[in-house]
Amino acid sequence: MVIKVTNFPKFYREMQEMGMSTVKEVVDRDLTDIPEDLETFFQQNPEICENNLHLTAQSDIPLPRDGVLFLTQRRQATSDIRENPAVQVIGSHAAMTCHIVIMRHTESHVCSLGHFDNFSCWQFGDESSAHKEGIRTMIDEIEYLSKGDLDKGHIQVSVFGGYSDPRGDASKNSMSLLRAFQDEETTLELVHFCVGKYNTKKDKDGNNTAILIGVAIDLNTQRIFHASFPWNNFEDFSKQLQDKFMRRTGQGRILNDEEYCKTKKSTFKPKGLRNPNTYKKLQNANLIPGQEKNTQKSFNYNSIIETLKPAVIN
Repeated sequence: MVIKVTNFPKFYREMQEMGMSTVKEVVDRDLTDIPEDLETFFQQNPEICENNLHLTAQSDIPLPRDGVLFLTQRRQATSDIRENPAVQVIGSHAAMTCHIVIMRHTESHVCSLGHFDNFSCWQFGDESSAHKEGIRTMIDEIEYLSKGDLDKGHIQVSVFGGYSDPRGDASKNSMSLLRAFQDEETTLELVHFCVGKYNTKKDKDGNNTAILIGVAIDLNTQRIFHASFPWNNFEDFSKQLQDKFMRRTGQGRILNDEEYCKTKKSTFKPKGLRNPNTYKKLQNANLIPGQEKNTQKSFNYNSIIETLKPAVIN
């Protein structure tokens, strides 16, 4: 279908930071074709490059455990803070050749995060269902939870990870995801595509490594940021496994119920990207009762600008 790119994120960012903007007019355009390589994609989309640079210039924010839904590799979850205030932030890390995809609805503020790796992107070919079904699930869950707000906004997409690795696995993931977005029925606005050279730096030995290893989105502010999870280590993982075993065998627990049941009120629980049970709820759900889904979106950002009355720098 259509991927859209717009300069509205820059306008909105400058308005928040400076109270004025260098953007004279908000425009959007359709990406009707996906280029053969990342370099061409970046050359054609300077707005996305600028968004990437703004994010990688920020320091990482260490997050506490409370209120954070952390997803490991090859996992996905969608959360609506209106139905489950226990989840304030969704995040993931270890995105070296992997890619973290964050989607948000501009009106309902429902957010979804998926952690895609080689296995779920390209190792079985572009026509394999892992990444395409994962992306489709993220969109379907956002649309289901957005309900009456669905047609008042649209879905923004941001992608992080995939540094310039020696074997080129990450770039295969990047291009596979781009093609999967393009194949979607729903129009998506691509805000960040922070991969390749925009997520690569040199380590102390002169080798390439990733800049953004972990990212998260705050469900209250809708801010996406560079994040770290200092409590997520082998000791913590072992404790989680021990707690799960003790609960299942009736031996008590070592973690409090609030941490264990963080997604109890969420309609859609965290799940594996290749889990065959992923789509059962969506197969039986009518996204908008009595109404066909409108997949073409008119962003109409200029009406928002008129309301904000920005100061524009000549």
